[in-house]
Amino acid sequence: MNPQPSRNSSSGNSSSGSPKPFAIIGLVFAIIAFLFSMIPCIGFYAVGPSLFALAFSGISYAGLKQRNENTSVSLAGLIVGAAAISIGAYQYYEYQTVFETKAEIEQSLNNTEKHVIDTIQKKVLEKVGEKLEEELRKDSIQKAKNDSIQKDSISKK
Repeated sequence: MNPQPSRNSSSGNSSSGSPKPFAIIGLVFAIIAFLFSMIPCIGFYAVGPSLFALAFSGISYAGLKQRNENTSVSLAGLIVGAAAISIGAYQYYEYQTVFETKAEIEQSLNNTEKHVIDTIQKKVLEKVGEKLEEELRKDSIQKAKNDSIQKDSISKK
């Protein structure tokens, strides 16, 4: 009677610790990062997922190469991840001037808005002061007339 070899032996054919799921995860991250990197002005945020794609694909590539297995999925993840990170980096450097100019324009608008508000406040305060003085003058003239009328009516009696 020949004993059957155990299926759970560590002969190299076991699927535990297989780098293939890492290759798939790396490729998915790479595709998502590549698609995200193609969006203008925000594509540079694809650098993060690209780094994950490169890490997962690199780990799986090394593991699969060591086992002499097919490395095409992990290699595709590495290539697409590298393309995504390069597009993201390009967009970062290309649009950096755009964002700096935008910040300068916003600062200029804020300064202009503050200046306009200050000018308007000064003009309004000047007008209110003039109106107040005018009303006070009218009130004092009216009071003086009333006082003189009262004096005249008292003196006639």
